[in-house]
Amino acid sequence: MTETTSPTLAPLHITRADGIVFATLNRPAKRNALTDDLVAALDAECERTAADDGVRAFVLRGAGGVFCAGGDFGGFKTMMREPASADEIDPIAASNRRFGALLDKLAALPMPTLAVIEGAAMGGGCGLAAACDRVLMADDAYLSMPETSLGLPPAQIAPFIVARAGAVRGRWLMLTGRRLSAADALHAGLVDETASADGIGLLLRGELARVLACEPAAQRATKRIVADALRRESGAVLDAAASEFAAALRSGAVAEGLAALTDRRAPRWASDAPTLPEMP
Repeated sequence: MTETTSPTLAPLHITRADGIVFATLNRPAKRNALTDDLVAALDAECERTAADDGVRAFVLRGAGGVFCAGGDFGGFKTMMREPASADEIDPIAASNRRFGALLDKLAALPMPTLAVIEGAAMGGGCGLAAACDRVLMADDAYLSMPETSLGLPPAQIAPFIVARAGAVRGRWLMLTGRRLSAADALHAGLVDETASADGIGLLLRGELARVLACEPAAQRATKRIVADALRRESGAVLDAAASEFAAALRSGAVAEGLAALTDRRAPRWASDAPTLPEMP
């Protein structure tokens, strides 16, 4: 079943289909550039999705054949005229930090997350993609992080770019603002798979089919373990992982998985590859 939960003209268009949330950045006339309203809408959707145990996957994409052109220049010009407030909370820093909080929430979503890059991903758009578990890219699209060429540091996206591309490679890409083809982005580790513009939907369906073939509670436990591994020393991580393993083994899901393997059938949680909803 497909359920649309946002109006077509909203800056973020949400469609739920077969347990999958499709979040579409929906400012095509502005190449889906990020505004405070769009960031707030995506932040709120991440909170809703995180609290919904029925969501199997979260897909982030852009309307109009472009993923995201980064920050909205009009917003930048407005912020440049805003002085720091008397209470020492700089409105520019606060706005920038809200975007970082969104990236944290996106990276922390408990279910598998996928970004689909068509056209271009620039600046903050690269950060959104880097915060996802899997990044798919059309082979005629490009990535760039042009902040330093504009006199800015890539402040909030930097940790997520480094997590994907590594410190040395990620740092150089951000220092130089180089434009990357899909092949270059794949080589750099910023993208996981590429396909032709006509084939990107088929690639997404295949990835979602793999997600839906696996047990959702086990996937969520896996994400918790990996997140722990990035924060804690290995002994504590392995202790927590052992508890996750024991809980999974006692849950009944493993018995179903083994029975399905023995019976040569799909387990009860498996679903067919979904039909992708149309763009707004």
